[in-house]
Amino acid sequence: MNDVARRGLRGAAWLLPAAIVLIALNFRGPIVATAPVIGDVRADLGLTATIAGLLTTIPVLCFALATPFASWVIAKADPERAVSLSLVIVLAGTVVRSMPSSAALLIGTAVIGIGITIGNVVIPVVIRRDTSPERVGLVTGVYTSALNVGSMITSLGTAPLAALWGWPVAIAIWAVFALIAAAAWTYTVGARAAWRRPLPS
Repeated sequence: MNDVARRGLRGAAWLLPAAIVLIALNFRGPIVATAPVIGDVRADLGLTATIAGLLTTIPVLCFALATPFASWVIAKADPERAVSLSLVIVLAGTVVRSMPSSAALLIGTAVIGIGITIGNVVIPVVIRRDTSPERVGLVTGVYTSALNVGSMITSLGTAPLAALWGWPVAIAIWAVFALIAAAAWTYTVGARAAWRRPLPS
């Protein structure tokens, strides 16, 4: 049995790239979700321009400051569980951020930033490990493109959703992407690898 099979990945060559694309939709979109509705958010919560600016600054700070933590998580939990954890953290942060308070907005944004940082570190590891050498460049390119697609979908969709249901629902609804990605990842690597493999001592 080859290494990929031992790690529990399904056999179809397209399955891992497809799961990675769905995961990538969650690693830029949440950062820009508040931008199209920032006027409504500021009006409802009374945010200053400085606080509103933190909504885009915090994730960037997380990318820089939380990378050592992300590396530690990957070492402790292994890449499969690290991917799952990153999606759970993004999901939790998205839900918290949708609560109508300035504290929840900032805390949720920081949580999202940490989750994305873990994902940014671990997905390239998974691609290099589980993709044949001749396809690493292609899969990496697809992953990078999917990051931009996720950002575009969120940017274009948030304002119309806010017009229908209000900004809290409009920024919370993107958590659905995390749920879909988690389901696809679980199917791809198997439930035990994705969620239940014990932490090493």
